[in-house]
Amino acid sequence: MNRMSSQSRKITYLIIIVCLLVGIVFLGMPASSEEGSGGRLAQLRVKHNLGEGSLGKVDPSSTTMNLLLLGLRGVATNLLWMEANEQQDHKNWAQLRTTVDSIILLQPHYTKVWRFQAWNLAYNVSASWDAVADRYFWVKEGIKFLINGSNRNLDNPELLWDTGNFMGSKIGRSDEWKQFRQYFYVDPEPRLNGGVDPELNPARKDNYLVAKDYFLLANDAEEKDPDKQHIMANILFRHYPVRAQFDYPMALQREGIFDQVTTEAWRVGYDEWTGKFGRELFDTETDGGWVVLEASDDDITRLAQQDGVSETLKREWVDRYQKMVNYIFWRTQARVEREELTMQAHRELYQGEQAFKESRMSEAQELLESGMAKFEKVMTQNDSLLLEDDAIEEALNAVLIWQHVHELEGKQVPANYPLKPLWDSQQERVQVLTNEFRREYGIK
Repeated sequence: MNRMSSQSRKITYLIIIVCLLVGIVFLGMPASSEEGSGGRLAQLRVKHNLGEGSLGKVDPSSTTMNLLLLGLRGVATNLLWMEANEQQDHKNWAQLRTTVDSIILLQPHYTKVWRFQAWNLAYNVSASWDAVADRYFWVKEGIKFLINGSNRNLDNPELLWDTGNFMGSKIGRSDEWKQFRQYFYVDPEPRLNGGVDPELNPARKDNYLVAKDYFLLANDAEEKDPDKQHIMANILFRHYPVRAQFDYPMALQREGIFDQVTTEAWRVGYDEWTGKFGRELFDTETDGGWVVLEASDDDITRLAQQDGVSETLKREWVDRYQKMVNYIFWRTQARVEREELTMQAHRELYQGEQAFKESRMSEAQELLESGMAKFEKVMTQNDSLLLEDDAIEEALNAVLIWQHVHELEGKQVPANYPLKPLWDSQQERVQVLTNEFRREYGIK
């Protein structure tokens, strides 16, 4: 009897073990290269982007791997961060890049790793180099780092936004922006043979338009899960695609391009600002309810009735949200910049300055005076343009050069001339620009 009971127990245990093994195999079978393969846990890791198969890429002989084998992943990561800081201090760039790669293998879903190290590569490391081409290489490394992070965290709007921000601000607004923007089309890396870097610009677009693409992706991710975006207010976050569209023609104008491409870029920006972004619904999460920036009287009435508030309160909240993104100004700016008169004014002021630099004084005076007259007409018709620092500086610089041409040719500056009211009202800024002008041209 006891022998039968013992045998029955063994059979029962064996059956249980087999069942458990089948369950373990079903749940834990590793995935192969085929999509959807592997056990249930492997499929869930793929679905939610939680797979850590890359851990095997950590150097097997390193201290980091020893700590990983002991289950001390956090300690291993801290050790790598310390190594990265030391390598940066000693300018061991190749080792730094390898260490950073190891960090992201251990923390692929920790957003701060991607953001911090991308900033470190694009700003801190790049600034350590003298040659502009070398600086650009490390700027690219920082951006590629963010692209890699975005690919590993497709549902994270912050990394997508950072990628767009680096594409726009670091390439388009740094001290080396002229060279960086050229390199974006003609990369100095020998292996690229004067073409674009396909990892950054496969479609051969302007850097601001590539930035716009990433901002749009960031908006898509933010719309799916707003709780994952903590960089800034929702309305500020969502206005970046159109701001990148505005930055594009502004950069072209800085480079002296005043053609149909520039005008069309402003037109697209105006349409997207007023027709897309301006028509989005934003929740104030207060007694203001929902607001639309491009709000007509009918919109105000409809939204006020919908939220059960007064039209006066609704207008107040629309005004608040418009001011958050400087909505009225950019609407006016884009509308005016797409006009031919404005483009002619920019073109003549730019060409006048170039003529001055090339000592063609009579031509410079004629172009500047004509451009100043057109600019004054544009500004008179659109007072809000005076809020924009770049427009004011462009106008004041033109007057400054125009006056200096008179001095060089022994002529007296007339008592009245185009843009004189602006000149007289901006004397504090005029003094700063005058000092910069004299330093640039060696004038005592």
